[in-house]
Amino acid sequence: MILKYGPAFSPSLRTAADIYNNKDMRRVFKVEEYLVKAEKAAVVTLILAMVSLSFLQMLLRIIFHSGVVWLDPMLRHMVLWAGLIGAALAARYSHHFALETFVKLTPKRMQRPLEVCADLFTAAASALLFYASYKFIRDEFEAGSVAFYINHFAVLGGWAEIIIPASFALIGLHTIIGIFRPPDHEEGPF
Repeated sequence: MILKYGPAFSPSLRTAADIYNNKDMRRVFKVEEYLVKAEKAAVVTLILAMVSLSFLQMLLRIIFHSGVVWLDPMLRHMVLWAGLIGAALAARYSHHFALETFVKLTPKRMQRPLEVCADLFTAAASALLFYASYKFIRDEFEAGSVAFYINHFAVLGGWAEIIIPASFALIGLHTIIGIFRPPDHEEGPF
């Protein structure tokens, strides 16, 4: 008997609809959906907090000619967190790199293979950046560097910047899962 799809290929997963209807893949997509909801909530919370705290700092400076000393460095780190979580969300919805524009300009029959190649390149780049940022965070913890102080409480640089490797892990995860996601399930971020 000749195996049409090879020994490692499951004949039940021939099309994108078959992959989406597979019980295990549906579970992966459901977990990713909850992760995306948590990312959206984190971005919204961070942006609301940044706007509120910035306004408070401005009022304190205008009215009392003084502000909260640790608020500005904390706001800078909040911007970092919001931006990197937003980058992970952009990867989920395939709105992340200009490589996508090149893929859209190619003939229709070449688009899917090029999309997979672009996603694999993105995942590989994310893995390399994750490793580099992991080493950076490890060194930050070893050095015991302080990002900022809240009164007498020191916020370590490693904790303030731990979003860097986490975001590259999320970008890689969303990209790999996106390879298996059917095109009709790539709705927008809202």
